Amino acid sequence: MARGELVDALVGSPTRVVAIVAGPGYGKSALLGQWADRLAGAAVWHTCTDADNDPAALLAAIGRAAGAGPGIVTVAGLIRALDPAPAGTLLVDGVQVMTSAASLNVLTDVIDRLPDTWRVGITSRARPRLPIARLRAAGELLELGPGELSFAHDETAQVLARSGITLSPTATDQLLERTQGWPVAVSLAGMALRADETRTFTGDDVFMREYLRTEVLAGLRSRDTALLVRCAILDELSGPLCDAVLRTRSSGAALEHLAAHGVIEQAGRDGDRFRCHPLLRDLLTAELHRKEPALVPELHRRAARWYGDAGVPDQAIEHAHLAGDTAELTRLVLDWSQHTWANGGIDSVHRWMSWLEESDGGSAFPAIAAHAALIFALVGEPARAERWSAIAKGAPVSGSLSDGSTVEATLAYLDAIEARQGTAQMRLDARVAWEGLAPASPLRATMRHTEALADLLDGDLDHADGLFVEAQEAAEAAGIGPLVGMVMCERASIAVERGDWSAAEDAVRRATSIVTDGDYGSYWSSALVFAWAARLAVHLGLRSEAVEHTRRALALRPLLTYALPVVSTQALLATAQASLGLGDHHAAAATARRAEEIVHRRPGLGDLPDRVAALVAAVQETADQGRPDTLTPAEIRLLPLLATHLTFPLIAERLGVSRNTVKTQAISTYRKLGVTSRNEAVARWEVLDGS
Repeated sequence: MARGELVDALVGSPTRVVAIVAGPGYGKSALLGQWADRLAGAAVWHTCTDADNDPAALLAAIGRAAGAGPGIVTVAGLIRALDPAPAGTLLVDGVQVMTSAASLNVLTDVIDRLPDTWRVGITSRARPRLPIARLRAAGELLELGPGELSFAHDETAQVLARSGITLSPTATDQLLERTQGWPVAVSLAGMALRADETRTFTGDDVFMREYLRTEVLAGLRSRDTALLVRCAILDELSGPLCDAVLRTRSSGAALEHLAAHGVIEQAGRDGDRFRCHPLLRDLLTAELHRKEPALVPELHRRAARWYGDAGVPDQAIEHAHLAGDTAELTRLVLDWSQHTWANGGIDSVHRWMSWLEESDGGSAFPAIAAHAALIFALVGEPARAERWSAIAKGAPVSGSLSDGSTVEATLAYLDAIEARQGTAQMRLDARVAWEGLAPASPLRATMRHTEALADLLDGDLDHADGLFVEAQEAAEAAGIGPLVGMVMCERASIAVERGDWSAAEDAVRRATSIVTDGDYGSYWSSALVFAWAARLAVHLGLRSEAVEHTRRALALRPLLTYALPVVSTQALLATAQASLGLGDHHAAAATARRAEEIVHRRPGLGDLPDRVAALVAAVQETADQGRPDTLTPAEIRLLPLLATHLTFPLIAERLGVSRNTVKTQAISTYRKLGVTSRNEAVARWEVLDGS
């Protein structure tokens, strides 16, 4: 909030008490002074000193500030001295220096007994031992803290400008993120950048380092400083976590003490989580690496263990990575990657696998190598997927994993999804994996789905549908939303083959809801869902809906590669068919080429090559005959009805329009499709719609 707005808030607030509490360098005294200037002489200002720990000295000092002269020795006497004034504001700056309970009780008594026409404003670096909770509950308190006192973008730019520094908006935002808008840090950054605008301002910068040491860390107990330095590896601080990292039992009380003195901040409303300012953490981290570099990996290892036991995979895995503990990193990734992926954390899993790749982790662990191959396949990086696949298959086939799955089953799982040797082997691999994977393994659902795919590609729709039902049930039981949505679309494709567009519509709409509600929109598996949603919308004549779903399917096209050939090709086919239906020949052609490349690299996938060849031919035919890119929504809605036995009068009744309107729309449609009869229009539309 801008300083002018803050002063306006102080002047205009109806509350009786204002507490401005933040660490050093937030401009608390300056803000109090600006408030005093607006009060036009109706303010009583007192800056606290160590002498105020004597209650008598405190009362006398406030009395002198109020112009009451000497002799004020009681609260009652001070109140009598202030009472004649019609209204006023008592401003007490720097309450943190008062540690005497007696003096704090006196100040509390003053606040409680001041006339109703008086207000009180206090500043403190730490939470003052005053009746803050009571005043808050009574609605008599306005609180300003670091969040309100921090600079925003414009104020940051203005402070830098006063130092002769002009940064781009992006660079200003980056500095704002590093400083968190801490006013003194922004000012010191301006001084540092004046010497060298190319430098990155951190908490270990000479100007910032000196300020932090003298204004924030000075006077701390040695054990508290040691806690801060060694726990600088942590994003967030809590008593149990710091105890685990430091192997102590008193961290909770120490953190409370540091927070009470404004050194660290609360990280949430629960009151037991804290954080260091990023610049302070920079300094502490640099101190740790200078003084105890050999201890750093062990501290990370302890943090990884604590977070792992607490069920916080992101932090556990990051600390295992920073510890350089490849074995622990591998174990944690294996335990958490499938669950995290299924719950929308594909980016996290991708990052973990990249860390494993950097550390050469997983080379001796076929299960993690198989997971890595899958993840890189899912994010559209087939070369990296193949590298990990080769690592997995180079490991010994015997043995079992910690969850009871056999290594043989894990490798069969990988062979099944890669489908390198055609549908028969794909089916066999899926069955071997299903039998050898642990009953609780989330990979089993994928194997039912993969076996069903093999049957679907070989034309056994009934058996495929039954297996898809089993795959859906297994995926639902395991909580794998992306797979559930994908399986529903496979079942929709079978329904369309049977001519049951109603069942297909129900399945596709449920699948789309799963993807949107679960935030899986960027997932590889969602390409098939969006593609089928687009096909359905084209079939129903819902052009705007079809355009949106096709756009989302096309956005996922880079993820569709030969690494996961079957569903990738299915999604490309459905996307191209929807694009043709919308008259987007360019998108259809590019999508068809990608499908053609996949089946060329992965031959033997049942009827997929024939379907791709038919699609390519349809795209070419459309190019030769001209594109129906001017079909109106009404004409698209009419086309499915032309394929029925209904006469024009019955179609008109169904659509709620006149017979002449239907006839006019039909003639227009024939012309745009380059045909001369109803039967030809239906045949042409079936090519475009993929029915």
